[in-house]
Amino acid sequence: RRLDLCVADDRSADFDAHFRDSHMDSDGVETIVHEYTVTGSVDTSTRTITAVTADVRVLPWQECPGAIASAQRVQGFSLTELRGRIRGEFVGTSTCTHLNDTLRAIGDLDALFDLRSGLDDV
Repeated sequence: RRLDLCVADDRSADFDAHFRDSHMDSDGVETIVHEYTVTGSVDTSTRTITAVTADVRVLPWQECPGAIASAQRVQGFSLTELRGRIRGEFVGTSTCTHLNDTLRAIGDLDALFDLRSGLDDV
């Protein structure tokens, strides 16, 4: 997992999240099972997601790519409500557990914003 935050200007910040899970067989050969990237922008004053795009790198089943569109549903969510709303609203076959996990991780941007503002005071 990876989550990066880059402040674009006084009103906007861009984020880039990455999720990968893999399996290591008895011969030490790694197979990637799921891999997603999620990028987007956040309004820095309201900490609301203003844009989001999810991309598939690797998925195990033919049904899985159909879930990628569910990422768009987080646009307009605040970072503080992200985890709860995804847990409660992103259910069924329209989405994917692994994508949901990646989207919930974007809520951690709140802590990164707080850390960044603390550095500005130094």
